[in-house]
Amino acid sequence: MKNTMLFCALGACLFLTSCKNDEDEILEYTVPTTYIFDNVEYKESAARISMWLGYTTYLGRSTRKVLSQDTVNYLWNNSNAAYTADMANNIPYPHTEINKLTFNLASKSADVSTFKAYADSMVAVSKFYNRPGAKGIAGKIGSRLFNYTGLEFNQAVAKGLMGGLSLYNINAILDKIPSDDNKTVITGQGTAMQHNWDLAFGYVGIPANYDTTTAYTSAMPDRPLALGSYFAERGKYLKSGGIVFEAFRKGRAAIVAKDYKTRDAAIATIKEYLEKTMAASAYYYMLTPQTQSALDAKFHSLSEGYGFIIALKYRDASSKLTAANYQTLLDIIKTNFYTLAEDPSNTKLKQAQTILTEAYGKLQL
Repeated sequence: MKNTMLFCALGACLFLTSCKNDEDEILEYTVPTTYIFDNVEYKESAARISMWLGYTTYLGRSTRKVLSQDTVNYLWNNSNAAYTADMANNIPYPHTEINKLTFNLASKSADVSTFKAYADSMVAVSKFYNRPGAKGIAGKIGSRLFNYTGLEFNQAVAKGLMGGLSLYNINAILDKIPSDDNKTVITGQGTAMQHNWDLAFGYVGIPANYDTTTAYTSAMPDRPLALGSYFAERGKYLKSGGIVFEAFRKGRAAIVAKDYKTRDAAIATIKEYLEKTMAASAYYYMLTPQTQSALDAKFHSLSEGYGFIIALKYRDASSKLTAANYQTLLDIIKTNFYTLAEDPSNTKLKQAQTILTEAYGKLQL
């Protein structure tokens, strides 16, 4: 069902259907049920999400072989045709297309040296893929590979980049949207405002026909990836996926109609629910390890939590999570995982949960 938006541009209208001021203009337009508009183009951002999948897939292979530092460098910079079918296939932009592109992950990721250092550390730890790990010793516990503190560096990269690549760029784009040109139309891209809005949408990692009722699987090429894939997992209680998708569609339609009040409301909604999805994910991975007895499962959950807390660094300036509380979260998750595991009361993990719920409210059932 299509929704019709009515907006009074100059005066306040109680039901958005009439205005007291005769000079007020009523804007009427249709919001489509899918992200399909004239002159939509967001290949650069969406393709980076496909690169994210290929890059993190390769890092995950550290459990069975020594990784190549050259390959990690090439993937990060998208050079030397490094993406292959076994790491980037059956996705919106498979390896055959990614390798032809002139852009990469490195040029649009925040804190480039930090995320590259995480990846390089995974290369270093991969040398011990066939050695048992223990406290103070990098190696394999169960089927997973950890450093000497119990951290999986590939999870720090994968989840951290959902903030450092996706959230960082989305917030930066949305912040400048109000000052973008919305008059000059470029065929295939629309106005600068329309095009930049589309690029922000591409960084979310969901398809143009995204449906919250669909049980997406890895067999579907046009499935949600990266941050978008967590709407159905940790963001389910918040209904983040449907809310964010609707806000992007409303905002894009509003830009075409020059309904900037609705556009700005959509910006606020997108920022709020993307951040809450990150927070809900971090909360889950502070809670779950408290009841996990197997060390590999516990450390894997903590590693994912590590990544999502890193990702929250790129939250909006208006975030309810204060700088002081965020620093406390960092201090908690950067504690040696063996130390966290040895605390039967899970004091620090419970403290992290409290910080997150005080900032964002209830985050899961």
